[in-house]
Amino acid sequence: MTDGNPTYEVDRLVLHKELGLGRILLLEGPKATVYFRDLAGARPEDAIRKINTNIVPLQEAPSQSDPILDNLPPYTNGKFKRPVRRRVTLDEGIEKFRSHYPLFFEDPKYLGDLHKGERVYKWTAHELFQRELGDGKLGRLLRDGHLDEARKHALAVEGRMNVLSLYETAAFRDALKDDAAAKRYLDALELILAGSHVEQSSFERYLDIVAGLPSKEGKTSPAKWTVATILPFLAKPSQFMFLKPEVTQDCAARLMFDVQYSTQLNWTTYAKVLEMSDYLLDVLRQYGARDYIDVQSFIWLIGAAWKD
Repeated sequence: MTDGNPTYEVDRLVLHKELGLGRILLLEGPKATVYFRDLAGARPEDAIRKINTNIVPLQEAPSQSDPILDNLPPYTNGKFKRPVRRRVTLDEGIEKFRSHYPLFFEDPKYLGDLHKGERVYKWTAHELFQRELGDGKLGRLLRDGHLDEARKHALAVEGRMNVLSLYETAAFRDALKDDAAAKRYLDALELILAGSHVEQSSFERYLDIVAGLPSKEGKTSPAKWTVATILPFLAKPSQFMFLKPEVTQDCAARLMFDVQYSTQLNWTTYAKVLEMSDYLLDVLRQYGARDYIDVQSFIWLIGAAWKD
């Protein structure tokens, strides 16, 4: 595609002088069906326009990559395949966050304390992890045979939070009563925390270990996204995101970002959640966002603040 003699392809990112950045979903001769990222509207269809390019030429976007447009849900038979959720643009989400917290991520109501708010109690749990298990302490405890101490500290960190259900907390604690299972889990946790980034092979092994944690018949299984992601998130909130399934799916669906969610613990879903989180963090830094703690709070609000 060139300005002088434009040609068009499905999935190409294009610019319209009034509608902004979009992605071509369908071509029928000179008519292009385009999804425009920043157009407001509660339904996905509200952001779609059919444009006769013979009359209104579209420009090729300078960058052919955009986190939202690259991750739109599949579009077939004139519709997006996605859960029914009220669509929200990122600008609308930011305004909704502002309506709750006028000073954004420095708002006293947002920061809170150990009993209310969004950030302080999570950061306090992070500090506890760092104090007791950070900077290689977890690995040293395990190598020196101090499994009980390592397990005690890990469960104390989880206990500082209120983000797991009672059943999930009980399942996690019951699973770690088994010394062999606790050792496998903590070894795998130590391995993923040792890296400077989230590395696929070690994280997949970690997910396999969580999926294999023992559970009591008839009780909640610990093989949950919440259980798998809570301690990595608290240990390194600049690197690992906490995945609470319902609210994360709702936020992603509202923003039209396909995280390819599966209840089964898997790398693809987590990598997509990280990709969405990185995009949100990059945008939200101008409002004071520091790490995934702030992004997770934003995700929670966007996922829960609208009625479908």
